[in-house]
Amino acid sequence: MMEHFFSIKCNAYGRTDVGRARQHNEDNVHMNRDHLFFMLADGMGGREEGDRASKIALGIVKNSLIKHFHQTNKKNNVEFVELEVATKAIQEANLIINHENKNNKQPDGRGMGTTIVGCWYLPDKKMSIIFHVGDSRAYSYDKQELAQITTDHSLLQLWKDKCFDGDKPSGNILTKALGPYNQLSPDVFLFPVNKGKRILLCSDGLSNMLNDEQILDVLIRNKKSVKATVKRLVLEANIAGGEDNISVILIDFS
Repeated sequence: MMEHFFSIKCNAYGRTDVGRARQHNEDNVHMNRDHLFFMLADGMGGREEGDRASKIALGIVKNSLIKHFHQTNKKNNVEFVELEVATKAIQEANLIINHENKNNKQPDGRGMGTTIVGCWYLPDKKMSIIFHVGDSRAYSYDKQELAQITTDHSLLQLWKDKCFDGDKPSGNILTKALGPYNQLSPDVFLFPVNKGKRILLCSDGLSNMLNDEQILDVLIRNKKSVKATVKRLVLEANIAGGEDNISVILIDFS
């Protein structure tokens, strides 16, 4: 997909793969070429439940962002009102999933849930909005340098940040997700866009199989095609074991 705004082109490709160890894919990916937002979700709670949670999350956020475009008041003087729109969209998705959990008699902290990570490009402002809950990640790739621009909501991350005492915890214990609780504060922030920059979104099925150096190597070796790069990242994650579902979106600004 490709859109031209001013002098910057936005080209993106996404892919989800079941991996080598799982029988069912609980990840889902959504890319909206008309409104330039891209996102993926990694569901939890068992095969049907996880898949349902991730689909609900992406569907609610998609509908909320599209509704914003249809209702936008060009005279709105609130700068970057999209930050609030994205935040409320994720919180709405969280409440809907949590409500289903309660209807299924699930106590707080149990039932289906999902991560989410996304990039919403605002071409008129030459900025993007990154939104994020859980341990699905967003990376920035620019001038052959890779930087993680989200912080995992996990016990492992708290342990790395020295906010959690004791032995090193498992990497899959989340401190935030959509669904388990009715209150949620997502990470939503502005991120600048420039020619040559790429934003990589991925589930932990990629980041648990490939470290940052391995991801960077694939990006460097496949710099011309976003499609080829995404396919190679998924392939390398499967070669490394494919222990989880693998979802990747690569957004190129040129």
